[in-house]
Amino acid sequence: MLLFRRHGRRRHRYRRSKPKLRDRIKGATVGAPDTSTTVLGDWFVTALFWRPQVALLVNERTLLPVFMPLAPAATLIDRIPEAIAAVLHRHGADDAFVEAELAAMGEMRIGPTNNRSVVGVMNEFAFHGEFRWQEGLNDFEALSVRMASLLLGPLDKRGGSPYRALAAVLNRERSNVSHFPQSTSVKQPAAAAAGRTAASVYQLKVTLLGTKPPVWRRVLVHGSTPLDQLHEAIQAAFGWWNYHLYEFEIARTRYGIPDPDWDFGPPTRNAHRTRLDKVSEVGESFRYTYDFGDGWEHKVTVEKTVPLTPGLTVPACTDGRRACPPEDCGGPWGYQDLLAILADPSHPEHEGRVEWVGESGGKLDPEAFDPAEFVDNLQNIRLAAFDD
Repeated sequence: MLLFRRHGRRRHRYRRSKPKLRDRIKGATVGAPDTSTTVLGDWFVTALFWRPQVALLVNERTLLPVFMPLAPAATLIDRIPEAIAAVLHRHGADDAFVEAELAAMGEMRIGPTNNRSVVGVMNEFAFHGEFRWQEGLNDFEALSVRMASLLLGPLDKRGGSPYRALAAVLNRERSNVSHFPQSTSVKQPAAAAAGRTAASVYQLKVTLLGTKPPVWRRVLVHGSTPLDQLHEAIQAAFGWWNYHLYEFEIARTRYGIPDPDWDFGPPTRNAHRTRLDKVSEVGESFRYTYDFGDGWEHKVTVEKTVPLTPGLTVPACTDGRRACPPEDCGGPWGYQDLLAILADPSHPEHEGRVEWVGESGGKLDPEAFDPAEFVDNLQNIRLAAFDD
């Protein structure tokens, strides 16, 4: 059985409302105990209002994208298995694997979107895919394969791209190795990493630049925390969705997800292999950038170190001010425009922006901040990743 998650959000979010995808397709609905019996698991789908209209599917476990014609929407459910099979073949999946997936897709059920990280990745594919489409890459399978090489934040520890994540799954299947452990435990930093500075806790103030009044968070992490885990803690503290790329710049050195195909400028060092206490000390500041498109830049200052004492929870968000801007709203300047339009019911884009904010998770209160959300945010980020 294949679980098929509907999603009505569009990349062209400020245009007049069109019928949502979930209103245009029919099928059996997902029940509370239902789980997918396919190897790849749930697929999510959204409508892209390009010309012609396109359906974008993204697999939850590998984030593999599949682009296909949306019209006629009434037959979309019936056409999905064939489109998925074609893309799997293009990525090197053998006939036995594809046939097994198709057999397990014999019964498809539809449910609402239930993973905001995947929803964010879909927006990333929509943005880059439309650019390639306008450049002339008008073959759906070829576009799907091209977009599968895109580096994504949620796949940081698994090679960075859906193509490599899928390759890992296919290799495990061929080796008869159990795939995707079902454990839902959250990994925590080792309490005695190397027996050196694990007992030292860094208190950081992370300020989002370009926002007035400022948006900031105070975060506690182990000194031995790798920078990729610091990235996760910052994401959880602000409420970002962790589906764009990120980068730290410390003492003129960049840390993030290395891209072997990028040959411009000094190479990016692997954030997973770099500890915080090895690159920064008390009183120092460095840059953290999230989403190179919107360009959310943060100043991270090491305020002090404190001893790890019984009862102190680490990582943690202990203080902060104001809400995190919504993903994909256009950076600091786009956020200010968004707030101005939301506050002006007479603005011609007011209705469209209110609808988009609702699709992004509800009403937007720029003054809202609740540090208690940190724990759930961090758990969601880490559970979205595959166990190593």
